Amino acid sequence: MRIDSVVLNERKTLQQLINALTNRLTFEDNFQCTIVSIADTGAADTEFVVTHKLGKIPTAYIANLESAGEVYSTGKDTWTTTQMTLKCSAANAKLTLVVF
Repeated sequence: MRIDSVVLNERKTLQQLINALTNRLTFEDNFQCTIVSIADTGAADTEFVVTHKLGKIPTAYIANLESAGEVYSTGKDTWTTTQMTLKCSAANAKLTLVVF
């Protein structure tokens, strides 16, 4: 549920806000972000490409790994509106990213 960015009708806007809060805003509703699942990061400490649909160059990301390890940025100056490069200290990690 998106809330209009311009308040044209106070009653309608208040109702949208109540509906959004009642239905619990998701990360994607509340932030400009995209959620990306990576099935296998490959060999440890090897760069891998993440394709995202953010539509702008990401500022950062939140990583959730299903194993011990750490995800870190590489070549951040080369990130684009559709792709970014990262490395993971664990081999063949499965992870979920919130890219924003």
